[in-house]
Amino acid sequence: LFRPERIRGVVALSVPYRPRGSAPPITALRAAIGDRFYMVYFQQPGPADAELSRDPAATFRKLLYSLSGDAPGFAPIVPGDGGILEAFADPPELPGWLTQRDIDSYVAQYAQSGFTGPLNWYRAMDRSWELTAPWRHAKVTVPALFVTGEQDMVRALGGIDNLAQLVPRLTRTMLLPGCGHWTQQERPAQVNAAILGFLRDLS
Repeated sequence: LFRPERIRGVVALSVPYRPRGSAPPITALRAAIGDRFYMVYFQQPGPADAELSRDPAATFRKLLYSLSGDAPGFAPIVPGDGGILEAFADPPELPGWLTQRDIDSYVAQYAQSGFTGPLNWYRAMDRSWELTAPWRHAKVTVPALFVTGEQDMVRALGGIDNLAQLVPRLTRTMLLPGCGHWTQQERPAQVNAAILGFLRDLS
């Protein structure tokens, strides 16, 4: 988006490109969905940091499972006066694409860094919006591939139907049946094949 002359192509997984809008994103989300939407809930330093770090293994188990195609659908809305993890399900057993070793790896990494850094990305969304004023309503002009899961909750938030208008050189939108948000973990062989095919076509 910023330096298309330096980029030959781009692959997006799960989250479709959405152009910079006319209003700060958190302001717009709060008005449209409310204070309990997860991105809005993340804005206040402290509560989410403490909640997610209380039991990191449970956090990652619930997060990875609940957004996958193996879980029942859910809405990323904080229920009542609780925390976001109350909206997530704990799997009766780990799905085939997720192992205890995977979860242990996440826990070890976050034991060093904590959750505040990643949460700060959400807290900086309005600031990022301010800094990208020259790209208001800009399109992605390089060749692109988009891969998404059929059961990804992000699809319910919209932004896919008009993707070809926002990314004029979109070569393909690949929909993975039965897959949720974690495309590269849930369907690694299909995602790798799609990326390699896209790269071959660029050469």
